[in-house]
Amino acid sequence: MLNEGDFELYGGPPGQIPYRVITPVRAEATNLLAPVPLSATHMGYGTLRLEPQYMIIGQSAGIALAQALKNGRQAVQDVDIAVLQARLRAVGQKIDM
Repeated sequence: MLNEGDFELYGGPPGQIPYRVITPVRAEATNLLAPVPLSATHMGYGTLRLEPQYMIIGQSAGIALAQALKNGRQAVQDVDIAVLQARLRAVGQKIDM
């Protein structure tokens, strides 16, 4: 039986951090990105809480917000993910494994 709280036993390939972890529920806010109070399981948060990930997530949030503003102040939930990913790659962020 695997103890899901035991980080030493878990191993696997690295994964992507989805944009939706920093977006609030649309009914609650459409002009806010929350890169610190991330939505994640206790296992996922074990990785997300590290400084390099916080820097990456913060940079991503800034670029996503700029994209939303550039597109007529659209809701952050409507940001085109393909365009966001292309911009992140253009600034040197490694988002593919």
